[in-house]
Amino acid sequence: MSLREFTLILPYYRNPGMLDLQLERIASYNPKLLPYVRVIVVDDGSPKDKAMPPKMPPPFSLTMFRIDVDVRWNWLAARNIGHHHAKTDWVLFTDIDHLIPEATARRIIGDELSERYIYRFARVNYPDGDPYHPHPNSWLMTRAMFDKTGGYDERFSGYYGTDGMFRDRCAAVSKGVVILKAKIERVDRKVLADASTTTYERKAEQDKEAVPRIRREIQASGDLTPHRLTFPYRQTYASGE
Repeated sequence: MSLREFTLILPYYRNPGMLDLQLERIASYNPKLLPYVRVIVVDDGSPKDKAMPPKMPPPFSLTMFRIDVDVRWNWLAARNIGHHHAKTDWVLFTDIDHLIPEATARRIIGDELSERYIYRFARVNYPDGDPYHPHPNSWLMTRAMFDKTGGYDERFSGYYGTDGMFRDRCAAVSKGVVILKAKIERVDRKVLADASTTTYERKAEQDKEAVPRIRREIQASGDLTPHRLTFPYRQTYASGE
């Protein structure tokens, strides 16, 4: 059985402490695993606490990008950018506040996964390991499968509560969505203050109005293909390529 390379794609928004923890976690893997792991970090326009390159090159491939405009909840564009620049056949999308244990990386690299399926993960809390419900927005799939879904529609950038549409497309285009027993670790803000953003209010009234309105506008226009790579961005760091 051949081993599988994969790219971990992480949107970032004012999470310097969490980024440090992410890079430390991956660097702690058995060195034999590191050639199979690539990491792409996309800063979605942090006005401060920007994603900074590590002081020393990490022992794995790391590429960083920055979106040049600050749009609330623009992880949609960040994930699209990460996918666009991934050089591996398999990609793993998750949020910056979710760590990938070495055991999970081993399974991704070595398990017999099917290109026809999309995979999710069990989830536990960091650092204690107590169970938590699976994360609805962490995905492992091939780059080709992501293209089949259409990716994330950036016409919804700026509004919270849009990930369900991507989940629907995942179910529609794949042979199935499978939750693996392999775990990811959720880092709570009580553990690390910048683990996830507190800058924007979740489920704001503007989101409740805008999301269904934009869906109606898209249906009326007939342009149902998700819009991708619509925001200006640039590469800020590359190591180990």
